[in-house]
Formats: sequence, structure tokens, C-alpha cells
Amino acid sequence: MQHRTDRNECRAAPLRTSAWALSAGLTVLAAAPEFAVAADFYDGKTLTVMIASRPGGGTDTTARLVARYLGNHIPGKPQVLVRNKPLQAAGANDLQHQVRPDGLTVGVFAGGGTLGPVLRKSSAVRYDLKEWVYVGSIDRGPSVQLIRKSALERLTNPKLPPIAHGSVSTDRTQDSVAAFGAIYLGWNLKFVLGYPNSNAIYLAYGRGEIDMFGSGTDKILDRFTKQEGATPLVVEKSRADYSGVPVFEDLLKKKGLTKEQWAAYRQWTGSNAIDKFFALPPKTPAGPRDVLRASFKATTADPMFKKDANNILGDGYVPVDGEKTRDLIVDAIEQNPAGVEVVKAMRAKLGLPQIKAETAPDMVKVKLDEVQREGRVLVFKNEGKNLKIGVSGSRTEITVGGKISPRSAVKTGMTCEVGWTKRGDRLEARKIVCP
Repeated sequence: MQHRTDRNECRAAPLRTSAWALSAGLTVLAAAPEFAVAADFYDGKTLTVMIASRPGGGTDTTARLVARYLGNHIPGKPQVLVRNKPLQAAGANDLQHQVRPDGLTVGVFAGGGTLGPVLRKSSAVRYDLKEWVYVGSIDRGPSVQLIRKSALERLTNPKLPPIAHGSVSTDRTQDSVAAFGAIYLGWNLKFVLGYPNSNAIYLAYGRGEIDMFGSGTDKILDRFTKQEGATPLVVEKSRADYSGVPVFEDLLKKKGLTKEQWAAYRQWTGSNAIDKFFALPPKTPAGPRDVLRASFKATTADPMFKKDANNILGDGYVPVDGEKTRDLIVDAIEQNPAGVEVVKAMRAKLGLPQIKAETAPDMVKVKLDEVQREGRVLVFKNEGKNLKIGVSGSRTEITVGGKISPRSAVKTGMTCEVGWTKRGDRLEARKIVCP
């Protein structure tokens, strides 16, 4: 098995003649003949592992660890090509609409980065997690909140400067712990937002930009507690290796939270009911799904993988099969209306990105006078005014001829229905429908 990496953005695999259509007629055969057909299919092929994260973070590290061994356990031993898609939502949108369901592309995502935007009803979401096909996941263990030892005296003293908590998207377990700690335990915190991945947060801690962050990875926890002046503040849930550290949920129980407040906590942390997960696009046939699930299971049982995983992730990680992964994700995105309102109020008080209302844009039928930069900008007239509208590759939903399409499919002279909103100081299309 060859393992090759390319850190550029992932592109959908080209269409190939599928052997799964042939195997569909062989359902009366036993498991061994079905795997023989799979071997013929993957032999000489390339399996692309699309990582929805920049290089260097926890998602990237976990995905590359699995990819290193995955091809060895797939019949036919295909070459494995690893590529990064820097933004979670962009990678998820691609898996939903652009990647062919042929068993040749596996997406790797983080629970917080992918489920969080769904829970917040972000306009960037154009994917439906309930439609995806799941291969498996890696749970690296309950999160531990680390704080700089020298900052501890400021934790509950509002007269002192607040403690800076680093965050990627405010959707991760460590973010919910920090938020509930600030609101219900009186922690003196401020959120520092916008870090691209976990590795950037670790660097920010080293530079002194932040004083607190969370992680579930043993190696990271050991590094910062033993070498970089951090101390464990709380653990999300009980961990044997941090038995002397307060359990955050136990601290919350002492505060007498209402049912609605507990629902809010479960909702916010629900996006991390699953950690790093491997998924196939909607409508992927059962043949490749079953082969890749079996290969994922064999990979995580491989003694060499276990050795590397213990060195890289620590011994607290747990592999989760595809069916259980799907159940966890579906459960996590179920909403409790009362909890939603509590989270909205908390986010507003802390100045964090809000849960957005599910509103459809007003659609206006217009003729496109000009399409610039391969669909990135639309120019047209509306109510006697000349408008210039930006088109996002991840946030804008585009349909041409009844099919989800890229921006480049929109052409000058088309008559389309366009809905847009204000984003910062400019207008951006949310939805474009062209015949």
C-alpha cells in the first residue's frame, strides 16, 4: 500500500466505472465472494482521504494516522492520497454535493467543527448529516480544561484582568465548559476567537496570547502540564488518569441548574458527542460502505496502528464503529427548544456567535448583466438600482438546471432567482436558482 499526501484542497475524485453495480446482483453470495468483488474494484485505484481541516491540528493528525494503515486493510490495497480542505463547512458542503458516492473518497471531520454550525443554524451549512454514510470515528477521551498556573488567581476575581480562553469556533466541548463556567460558576473569562485549529491554539498559549484551553488528547495534556506551566482545572467527565481533578458536570450539579439549563448544556456539548469521524457522501452503496467499515475496524485493531496511536493520541482514545457513530451524530443534532433559548442568552451575554433563525432569503428574479471572476461576483439591476453581489463557494446555495452547481456554472445573460443578505459591508448571495 502506498500512502501519499497532498496538503492542497481536496477535489472530488473523477468518475470511474463502479464495480458495486455488479456486486449488487450478487447479494445471494456469502461475505467472501463479496469481498472478492471489492478487491477487484479497489485494485489499482486511489482512495482519497479528504481532511476538513488545515494541516497540524487534531483532525489532521488523527486522519493521517488512520490513513497510514487504512489501505493495508482494504481488499486490493489501493493507494491512499491525503488532502486537506481547510474549512470544516466547505469540506462538508463538498462531501454533500461535489464528491461522487463511489467509495473512493472518505471525508474526515471534527464533531464541533461540523455539528456545531448545524446546531447554530449557520448560513454556511449546505449539508445534511443525517444523509451521510459513516465509516467510524476516533474518540480521544473527555476534554480537560487547562489553565496557566500563574493565571489561577484571576479565575474568580472579577476585579482582575479576565483570563483569555482560546477558541476555534465556540462549538467545542472546551468552549461549552468555559461558557457555563463563566455564567454559572463565576469564572472571570473572555473568549479569544478565530484560531484555525487546535495547533494554532497551542502556539497562542506558548506566545502568551491565551491562558486557558481544553484538549482530550493525552500527549497534549502531558506536554502542557509537564513542560509549559499549565494545570488541569476541570475534566468534562470523569477520567481515571485525572482522578484528582474536579468533574465539571459535578460542579454544575451543585448550582441547581434547571431542566432548561441542563438541556442547553447537553445541546452545546452535543456537537462533541463524537470527536473525529470518517464519512462517505450520501447515497454511497452498501458495498463500499461495508468494506470501508470493516477496513476501519481492522485498522484500529492493527498492533502497529495501536502503537502509533498510543504515541500520538495517548492511551485514552477509543475507536467507534460506523453505526454507533451515526447514532451519536443524529442524537447530537436533535434540538430542545427551551435549551436553544438558554444558549442564545448565554451567547449574547458572552459576545459569542449566535444561533441563527432559520429564515429563507427573499428571492428576486433578475437577469444577470455580468458575471465576474468565474461566478464570484454577480452584477444585475433590481428596483432601478445596479447591484453587485458576492457569491461564496461555501455559504451560497447554487442550483442550475435543477442540480447543485459550482459558481462557475452561473453565466452572464442568465435569468435567475437570487436571494441575498448583507455580510459585513457588502452584499452576498445566499441562494441562486437558474433554469
